[in-house]
Amino acid sequence: QYWTSVFNTLSIISNRETPHHRDHMSIAECFDILTTVGNYSNAWMTMPNLQLEFKYNSGCMIAFSGRIVRHGVYDVEGDRIAWAWYMRDAVHIYAGVPSCGWA
Repeated sequence: QYWTSVFNTLSIISNRETPHHRDHMSIAECFDILTTVGNYSNAWMTMPNLQLEFKYNSGCMIAFSGRIVRHGVYDVEGDRIAWAWYMRDAVHIYAGVPSCGWA
């Protein structure tokens, strides 16, 4: 009956490079939270439109608006799993729940 997270969508990415992109289905006003774990080395989260690069070590969490900020992760050596928690308006509309608006 009740959803146990403030986020309504979860993607799990395993051992995959994610080319630079924006998440056009996400809500711009909400932060996405990405978490990565595994036995790997030399991972970087890049945000080219902000001219930022972050070392993306195992256990790292990054929060940003995936709809506004272009982002990507290059291929790494080893095993990596990432969780991406984010919001989609279509789920709010389906459930009859108002969107969150700007934080």
